[in-house]
Amino acid sequence: MDLAMSTKSFDCTIDDGLAHIVLNQADRGNPIDGEFCREFSLCIAELSERNDVRSVLISGRGRLFSVGGDLMSLVKQGDALPRTIKAWTADLHAAIARMVRMRAPVIAAVHGNVAGGSVSLMAAADLVVIAESARISSAFAKIGFSPDSGSTTTVTRRIGVARARRFFLLAETLDAATALSLGLVDIVVPDGEVQREAERIARELAAGPTEAYGAIKRLFSQTLDRSLESQLEEEAQTLAAISRTADAREGVKAFVEKRKPAFIGR
Repeated sequence: MDLAMSTKSFDCTIDDGLAHIVLNQADRGNPIDGEFCREFSLCIAELSERNDVRSVLISGRGRLFSVGGDLMSLVKQGDALPRTIKAWTADLHAAIARMVRMRAPVIAAVHGNVAGGSVSLMAAADLVVIAESARISSAFAKIGFSPDSGSTTTVTRRIGVARARRFFLLAETLDAATALSLGLVDIVVPDGEVQREAERIARELAAGPTEAYGAIKRLFSQTLDRSLESQLEEEAQTLAAISRTADAREGVKAFVEKRKPAFIGR
């Protein structure tokens, strides 16, 4: 069963535990605009509560992954621009926060260039597969803007404060190899193999221990904000809770019986 809602700025299908979001405004460069922000917020809210969603794949159609914010729409706002920005980010920021916290792992398949706020959308994914010819651009300072979309958190968590600050202040463009060396992306593949490799990983995760994945995501999202002692206790409490799940019991049993576990996501 697919999404309960209909969308215009992207397509979303759900198949065998995998929810695949495909940005479909290729003629416009798959931009972030008000419609995308509203739809994406509702989509992530639904996916994060569905037991049949065990991994999420985000990809795009056309030459680019996403140009980021829709500047053509923004330039028309005039004095209403600050209100528009607050309205758009209210939806988009809620979606990204929920995407980071949802139990299902999120994989981004970046086949072409990505810029602006969409860099944060990419960086918020748990795993990023990118084409070797793709480029990642911090476009905010070039137009006199500061970052949004969680960029100062999602990018910083991947590459560190000093390097992220440089990326945004100098409005840098990174190639795939540099992004990989920094930790901004996870896997670089030849241009024609992005979708196949990202989907392979997403389907592997969709067949895995979903509650354990959610716990792993949660532990890593908070590790920089806690003392060692607090994180150690959080690990113990989390592992104890996960050990009660059907998948944990199946995993241990399968190991003892020397067979591949059959996880059900619970």
